[in-house]
Amino acid sequence: MVHRGALSDFIDDLQAAGRLTFTREDAMTALGVTAGALKQAALRLAKRRRLVSPRRGFFIIVPLEYREAGAPPVDRWLPELLRFHGARELEREVEGGEVVVTVDRFLRAMSVGQHRVRFRVETVRR
Repeated sequence: MVHRGALSDFIDDLQAAGRLTFTREDAMTALGVTAGALKQAALRLAKRRRLVSPRRGFFIIVPLEYREAGAPPVDRWLPELLRFHGARELEREVEGGEVVVTVDRFLRAMSVGQHRVRFRVETVRR
């Protein structure tokens, strides 16, 4: 079980160091907890709008100034999300209010807070 405030302290420390993302493995290692305990603690923080998890095992810290939007701007977390998936960004543009990212492998579209991100796949020729 995660002692009260442990995950909150962990994300405060990450944010103070300039990081807004972390993986389930990062937190489990740092806190020495099980996946189930981490999930429960993360759900509590998500209800308080401090965390959002657009993909299983990947978390985005929501700083106070972005709570209304539900997440920080896409450019603050997208590179880490792509790295988490082993994908490479080839191009990024905004179309009709959503961010469209051309990547080198299939990823499903997502909504993170008020942000909508759609992925296009382009095979990379070597």
